[in-house]
Amino acid sequence: MYRDKDYLLTKDELIFNVLGDQHDAGFVTAGLKYANGKKWLGSYHDAARFLSDSFPAYVDDKIRVPLASIQQHLKPLERTRHLLAESEHDSRLHAMAVELIHILAAHCDVPASEIGITDSLLWGTGNENSDIDLVIYGSEVVTRFLTTSHQLFKFDDFQRIDEQSVQRPPAVDDQTFEVMLQRKGNQGSYRGTRFSIRGVLTDEEVLWIPERKNPFIVQQPQQCELEISGRDDSLLFPSQYETTIGIPLVSYHAGYEMSFLPGDKVRVKAVRETSDNAERLLVGSVSGQDEVIQLISPV
Repeated sequence: MYRDKDYLLTKDELIFNVLGDQHDAGFVTAGLKYANGKKWLGSYHDAARFLSDSFPAYVDDKIRVPLASIQQHLKPLERTRHLLAESEHDSRLHAMAVELIHILAAHCDVPASEIGITDSLLWGTGNENSDIDLVIYGSEVVTRFLTTSHQLFKFDDFQRIDEQSVQRPPAVDDQTFEVMLQRKGNQGSYRGTRFSIRGVLTDEEVLWIPERKNPFIVQQPQQCELEISGRDDSLLFPSQYETTIGIPLVSYHAGYEMSFLPGDKVRVKAVRETSDNAERLLVGSVSGQDEVIQLISPV
């Protein structure tokens, strides 16, 4: 299966990261990471326009990679196991990544071989400016990390993330963003090197969630005030928060992960979507304008 945080190298010498776990037949939903040998620094919509002009087979209403165009499918767990098997590491970054993998594995009570490594260290060697981007797998492990992540920052080797290193969601106000920064247990620095941690469902979990098999249909824009009731899926893509009204609050925007706590009251500008057996409020829809989650009253 193609899972969130996997990478794809294509026959057209493009590099994509897999987005989420829902893919149309014959395609993989993805985001552009490298083109013409250079890191893509523009937005998702900029990437879609670039691909539409230069590589139209990779985009229609969203960016997706044709299976026939994939030259190599890179998997975070396979990369970790390769690094763990090395007797010597060819760079300081690789050595630090292995250290951090062992620490996170012990923290989450899983074998080191079950912590994935993604982004630049998945498909390349990185450089002096590279982050260490790790992946934890399975809802039980993700929930355990969400509950205990604050314990990592009790150690001198770990520092909280700084504002310049966080991708700020569109239209978020300063007060909300400040609280989000304080809660970012999945981002920080380890011995001076930035790291991030994201959660991904296992193949079995993806297959056994019925609502993931039915596409959502946009109904109408909606503005409302909600209370957060749960955040067990806030490290996944898309980030998801349960609410007291029983309708999940979901966002594809980077930056909302691990940002809100049960009891928080938020003001939301979103799009209501429905499927055959589910409903959600989506922030960051393809055609949405100024969709945002603002914190009214933190718990």
